[in-house]
Amino acid sequence: METRNKGPAANPKKYSSVVSDTAPLSIHITVHKLNGNNYLEWSQSVELVVDGRGKLGYLTGDVKALKEGEEGYNIWRSENSLVTTWLLNSMDSSISKPHMFMKTSKEVWDSVKGTYSDLENFSQNFELKTKLWQSKQGNRAVTSYYNEMVASWQELDQCYDDKWENTDDYIRHQKHEENDRVFMFLAGVNRALDEVKGRILGRCPLPSIREVFF
Repeated sequence: METRNKGPAANPKKYSSVVSDTAPLSIHITVHKLNGNNYLEWSQSVELVVDGRGKLGYLTGDVKALKEGEEGYNIWRSENSLVTTWLLNSMDSSISKPHMFMKTSKEVWDSVKGTYSDLENFSQNFELKTKLWQSKQGNRAVTSYYNEMVASWQELDQCYDDKWENTDDYIRHQKHEENDRVFMFLAGVNRALDEVKGRILGRCPLPSIREVFF
């Protein structure tokens, strides 16, 4: 199970050693600079690096902001400034400038998400689905074609933030979505594999997309 830093208050002595270990690290954490059109790629890259450096709590809110005079405030301020610097340096200057005077890295993170997140971007959703349905194996190996499809599906998944109250409804939805992905994949496979496609489509229930590939 993943363990995340819960903040300086729990163990100030231990926490201070983390600060000294990370202090020399570069203030540039990713080559994926936010330009206004690549939020999903940027946010995923930033989360991975910040989590790898033990500071994801500053983005998620697990590390609570402290007030001056509270125990551990100086440590919190230094680490908050470090994470904020990471974020600002991973953005184009036109995007980072409006966020420079925000007090916490979480404020910066949430503001950028609210402005540039594509969770509700129907245009991107449409483009991804169009790309998927038009994808063809062509002269590529099946593995290359499959990997491209999986990458697009993963990106498409980020466009949704659905909350399911009924577990059974969610399971049924997932199965319908899995079937659609099998259809998409098979639709683009070369005609030389028509016999294999026929056997797969004759199965009930349909296998998962991973089972189809393997």
